[in-house]
Parts: sequence; C-alpha cells; structure tokens
Amino acid sequence: MGTDIPSLVRKWGSDIINFVHFRNVLDLSGTIPSTRFTETFHDEGQIDMYEAMKAYYDIGFTGPMRPDHVPTMATEVEAGQSGGYTVLGNLFAIGYMRGLAEGVAKKS
Repeated sequence: MGTDIPSLVRKWGSDIINFVHFRNVLDLSGTIPSTRFTETFHDEGQIDMYEAMKAYYDIGFTGPMRPDHVPTMATEVEAGQSGGYTVLGNLFAIGYMRGLAEGVAKKS
C-alpha cells in the first residue's frame, strides 16, 4: 500500500518478475505503510489494476499470473470454506484479470 505498483513493474521488468500474485487491498488505518488492511475484490482496492496489468503487458511479461487473496463470500463460509482462496472470489478475479488483459492488449 502506498507503492506505485505499475512503476515498480516497469522498473523491475520481466528479468526480475517471474511470477505474479495479482491482488488488491483496502487500507484500514489511513497511514502508509499500513499493517491494518482487508482483502478486497480486485476492482475495489487502492491499486489501479488496469494500470498494473498494462505495466505487465508493457514489459512483455509472459510468466504465470494468478489472483491472490480474495474475500470469502457468505455462502462459502456456510459451506466451511475460508482463507483467501475460495471458489467464487477466484472465479470473479480470474474473469476480471482476463478482461483487463484483453482490454490492455486491444488498446495497445
């Protein structure tokens, strides 16, 4: 939090970045750096995920990328699922990531 992720991606490039955990969080403390945050859906946090995806595209990143830490939906809690890797949140995240990737590629 408080870090310009797209700038870091462009600075480090695909020589350093080998695997991407694509995630977003909400800062609950109002201070940077924060130790109080909550997992959120990829389109609701403080990082501009379109710009992050564009940065990965710009550096020619072709490695693995997966969603990381998604909120747990109420029905998943009832079914005993927990943790940041539940099915519904991951389905949303994968679709969101694919949409961002396609949008970036078509606009470039």
